[in-house]
Amino acid sequence: MPNNHTKPKIYRNDQVQAAIQELFSYEDFLAGMKAFVPPQLNKLILDEKDSVETAEDFQKKVIRPFLKAIEKSSISTFTYSGTEHLSPEQSYLFVSNHRDIVLDSAYLNIILLEQGMRTSQIAIGDNLVANRLTELLFKINKSFVVKRSGNPREIYNHAVRLSEYIKETVTNKKDSIWIAQREGRAKDGNDKTQISLLKMLSLANKTTPIQHFKSLNITPVSISYEYDPCGYLKTKEYLDKKSNPNYKKVFHDDAQHLLLGIKGYKGHVHFHFEKPLNKRLDVLKEESNPKETLQRLAAIIDTAILLNYQLHPINYYAYDTLLDSNQYNSQYKHSIKELKHFFDNLIEMLPPEKQTEGRAFMLKIYANPLHNKLRNEK
Repeated sequence: MPNNHTKPKIYRNDQVQAAIQELFSYEDFLAGMKAFVPPQLNKLILDEKDSVETAEDFQKKVIRPFLKAIEKSSISTFTYSGTEHLSPEQSYLFVSNHRDIVLDSAYLNIILLEQGMRTSQIAIGDNLVANRLTELLFKINKSFVVKRSGNPREIYNHAVRLSEYIKETVTNKKDSIWIAQREGRAKDGNDKTQISLLKMLSLANKTTPIQHFKSLNITPVSISYEYDPCGYLKTKEYLDKKSNPNYKKVFHDDAQHLLLGIKGYKGHVHFHFEKPLNKRLDVLKEESNPKETLQRLAAIIDTAILLNYQLHPINYYAYDTLLDSNQYNSQYKHSIKELKHFFDNLIEMLPPEKQTEGRAFMLKIYANPLHNKLRNEK
């Protein structure tokens, strides 16, 4: 087994204050705040930072006002549903689709705060802590690191520790945990739970699969963004990977996605909390093969996420345009001109020889949520 230092962990409350002082000592961070936050709010955050003693203080006094400013500037409507399924006495393993590097978990935690609940811990990839500034920001915000690099033995040992940490945190009701249903964001809007994630969660199993997964209190969350601010960057990345199989995203690319995700226009953003899956997991009893058990569990999570995805005219327009049909014309007929203009503007930024393929990929980003919802309704 690996040494203790590989065990996932978040900052203890007695580490938060020093981390905040370090964070606010970086000129880049202060400059970023000035660029993103209205002057009055910037002053309020700078005044409040010295009174922050815990992660939840930081979320209330720094993150919440920051997210409210983002809401005003880049979200037309922010809504959520299903919080009646949650109890402040319980801890949950929130498994959600993944649209934005920072905002998915940040807004989920603000919803929990507004419901009088403890905020959840956040699982993030080690690619996001390649820079000290982002490492501080994520860790102060109750994040722990999921190791994705290293040799197979190191990665397996880390996965065991991670699985044990998640089980212990949730079952001892220390905190809820948020984790994305797959490694990285779904670049083409095709939300699907990775079997490898469920395999990692099963590594701490000391009973039967059904009892183990019930103990985790798995609660699917559907996150819907009307417009994806990173749609163009995702399309460009897809085309770059296709033309260069050795293409590797670097931290600078993640930072670009992170900043555009925060600043770019998102339209209507909706979070839906499904009921914890416990009763629905009884079907797992029938499975004797571990692989089939995980596939069945993935299908249950996928159905819960996809059926509660909030669709908009752009999803129906993209679906029809891809299939060259007008089946859903009634859903977008009043905004055809604007939607066509939206895609045309983004496609024009690509090199001419890549525009046809780029358009098809960008349409998929918006068509896939509808395609998946229709498939799961059958």
